[in-house]
Amino acid sequence: MTNARHLWAVARALRRDVRPCVDDGDARATLDNSIRVLTATANGLEPGPSTFLDPAVALPLAADTDRLGGPAENAAAYRSTGAIIAQTADRLDKGEGLAAFRDAIACEHALLQSAIDRMDEVEHAPPRLTGGGTDSIDPERLAAYLRQRTGCDSLRIDSFKLVVGGRSRQTALLGLSGMGDLPARLVIQRGIPNLAAGDAFLDEVTQFNLLDRLHRAGMRVPRPVLVETDPAWLDAPFMLVELAPGATAQPEYWLPVDDRNVALDLARQMAILHMQPVGEAGRGLRPSRSSFDIESWKAELDDMAREWNALARWPSITMSAVISWLRANVDCLDDRQAIVHNDMIFHNILAQDGHIAAVLDWEQAAIGHPGEDLGYCYPVVMAVTDWASFMDAYRAAGGTDIPQRQIDYFALRGGLRLMNLVLKGGRDTFEKGLSDDVLVASAGAYFTQRLMHRIATVLQSILERP
Repeated sequence: MTNARHLWAVARALRRDVRPCVDDGDARATLDNSIRVLTATANGLEPGPSTFLDPAVALPLAADTDRLGGPAENAAAYRSTGAIIAQTADRLDKGEGLAAFRDAIACEHALLQSAIDRMDEVEHAPPRLTGGGTDSIDPERLAAYLRQRTGCDSLRIDSFKLVVGGRSRQTALLGLSGMGDLPARLVIQRGIPNLAAGDAFLDEVTQFNLLDRLHRAGMRVPRPVLVETDPAWLDAPFMLVELAPGATAQPEYWLPVDDRNVALDLARQMAILHMQPVGEAGRGLRPSRSSFDIESWKAELDDMAREWNALARWPSITMSAVISWLRANVDCLDDRQAIVHNDMIFHNILAQDGHIAAVLDWEQAAIGHPGEDLGYCYPVVMAVTDWASFMDAYRAAGGTDIPQRQIDYFALRGGLRLMNLVLKGGRDTFEKGLSDDVLVASAGAYFTQRLMHRIATVLQSILERP
């Protein structure tokens, strides 16, 4: 069932999002046939019904048609039904009359119809001409909101582009005319309708207020413009900020940034953030934990380990070793507190001419230990420059000294924390049917595997250090 859901999502995304952009006839035919193979394979991986013929009689789930070897010609022969279908066909082959098998014939027909209906749902899916479906941000509704909010009846949205990415928020770039005092170019971030972001993410008002304080403090963040909590306008709360200059420093999450100066500028911006008064700039932010003594750190680690063990589908030597190392070294921590971003690495940064233009995506900001941001960025910074240079830039900009043992702790803790977030917010969100977005599907199917490799690399470097 899990593999089936992922393949259905890929097939739908290809049909809705990719096919409308393919103009070449031969390429479109190849794509169509590829989608059909995906849907047939996805159907073959469905678990099938738990009953056949008599709803009161449960089938033996051990019955297996080895469908992982390839889609069966009979789309009704699922793992749960394959054995009884094979037994019934054998009896017919041996000459038993049709009269005794009318119910079985009707049941198989119903299963075949169900399989074809699933395939047709993809085959006939309408294209997403704007880059999204019914859950996309509607520019016409947004324009109506802006006219009402500003009183500018002449306001128009002249350009609108959805930005791919983001698993808890949807983002679009827009250009305005007749907008009065509003900036001509804005970015909208909206919560995903009908999907609770969870306690790990800030609401739009808190993000808006934090950005306003940080912008006034001189940190390079987008200037907040408007925030709206009433879902009646766009089906979910949203926030508008002024479009910042520059381009994403690291468009691909797993690739290193190609400019050492941007990495050193990250250290400087991180230092500015960590220097902000927690009581003033951090108003409305939740603390990462109830207190910051060693017992609280131990309790947090126990919670994260328990969560990992509950979420993981199979044991991992890497993750067990990480938890063991964290338990053995938790006593290195202290009670320092600062505003932390919790995802302050290069895919959330706009850069221009070797400098950071804006730090984006503040939805996970909290009151925590400054080492949380430093440890989290440690693996990606090490791919660009040496850590000593990064920390020199951090201290020169006002950041305090953080011992290497704490950096190691927070690097591994950051990996464990992110793994749990992705499993809950990505994999489980998709598999529970709360989202059928292929981006969300990729979280559990792909992101976690790459993340575990990154965690293993950090762990290995720590264990090899003298």
